Amino acid sequence: MKRKKLAGFLLTGMLVMGLLSGCGSSNQGSDAAGNGAGADNASGNTSVSDTASAEEEDTGENIPAENSALNEDEEITLHLFGPGLLASQGETGALDMITGLETPGYEVIEARWNELHPNIHLEIEAAPWDNWQSAVQTAALGGELDVILHGATLTALVEPLDGFLAEDSEFRDKIYTTETRRTTDVNDLSVATTTGIPYTLQPQIAYLDKQIFDDYGVELPDASWTWGDMLALAEKLTGTDPVTGKQTYGVQLDSMDNANNSFFSYQMIASAYDAKVFQYGKTVEDSTVNFENEKTEKVFQMIQDLGKYTSSNVKEGMNISYQLTADNDTAIRYSQDAFTHFKEANEAGISDRFVFLPMPVIEEGGNAGNPSSFKGCNNMAICNTSKNKEWAWEFIKFMVTDPECVQWVIDCGQVPNTPEGMGAVMEIMGDKADAIVTSLEGMPDDFSNSTTEYYNNISFGPVVTSLGVVTHDLVNGTISPAEAASQMQKTVDEYLATQ
Repeated sequence: MKRKKLAGFLLTGMLVMGLLSGCGSSNQGSDAAGNGAGADNASGNTSVSDTASAEEEDTGENIPAENSALNEDEEITLHLFGPGLLASQGETGALDMITGLETPGYEVIEARWNELHPNIHLEIEAAPWDNWQSAVQTAALGGELDVILHGATLTALVEPLDGFLAEDSEFRDKIYTTETRRTTDVNDLSVATTTGIPYTLQPQIAYLDKQIFDDYGVELPDASWTWGDMLALAEKLTGTDPVTGKQTYGVQLDSMDNANNSFFSYQMIASAYDAKVFQYGKTVEDSTVNFENEKTEKVFQMIQDLGKYTSSNVKEGMNISYQLTADNDTAIRYSQDAFTHFKEANEAGISDRFVFLPMPVIEEGGNAGNPSSFKGCNNMAICNTSKNKEWAWEFIKFMVTDPECVQWVIDCGQVPNTPEGMGAVMEIMGDKADAIVTSLEGMPDDFSNSTTEYYNNISFGPVVTSLGVVTHDLVNGTISPAEAASQMQKTVDEYLATQ
């Protein structure tokens, strides 16, 4: 794998050693590297400005002056619309009901942008998650939408970004990853197209309850663990806690019967075993999907086996919170919100009880040795009907890399899409951030592509939805792995027959 140096992000005064020695290039990821060390800091007030590069002075001016397409004297309005973090925070901020901490609104973003570009006005309109795709489509058809908030999946509406990235390699070098999609809306299916840029990243991270492990006398795993290791641990840690006498469960396995959540486990285990079912041609008709193979059945078997050590209410889609609390009854949990959950546990004074690990390693294929994680994110895309695409691109870059924007992301309890911003998170989380760093640095760009095979897949939507139901049934033991494979293949064949 290709690697690039991040020496410029070694921070003066940071108690971080071996920090971020590599991250993904524009087409390839890098090996996991670097160990974060430092004292826990519950305040969350570490400033990104404290992480200024020793080799590259950051003035905060992320917009290149040489871009002749931009005219600072022209008065225009950029229209931003959609769901995501800006929507949830609102203009004036939000109150975290768990921690009691207030988080800032996007007025911080507006103020910083206006400082840099007083003639380029922002109009930000947040959309609720309910029916947001239709709302964005309506706005795009009106010709007044420039930046789609969380719009990378709306491929019929987005401007491909590969050309922008090719002309702006310095920006690409500052970030961890992009959002890519395979869709005939912008290209043939054999090509992954960049459709959005994340400004937050949420890799799946495992949380292990050290107290439960200690009660059972079971040794904690390290970052080299496998899904087989997780299964063995889950079996040992399910039962009556020998110290507290309370029921404990080995693992919290996603099993909600909806297409957004239920197959997260499938997706990660499939990457661990290099179980690829999609072979893309130029079109859906030219593509093949094969679920009836040895590797995929192995994935289904692992899901079913892990389901034996998951609480019954979790299996039915209840009690799905990943909050790290004193009443936790599950030895191994995982979610995308590591930074937020750290802050919650730290606020409750129990962060030392939990060990953060990357997801089990990939065992087969070209990405072997990297975590079998995948990223959630908040992203931005350029609307293809925008009349201000160059300025929309500059706003996206600003949102992702400007120090004040990065600090805003951190203050909102999210992980930024930059190694520099991650350095500030490490200052707060200490060595618990290692799991996030390892996941981000070991996550190749093409994992974003593989993510879309199952999550928000535009071309094979019905297949993906069916996979969610099958995964739920596997966890609940109502079908066998062989039946799951057969059912999925039947769904695929019926779908392809209509194309």
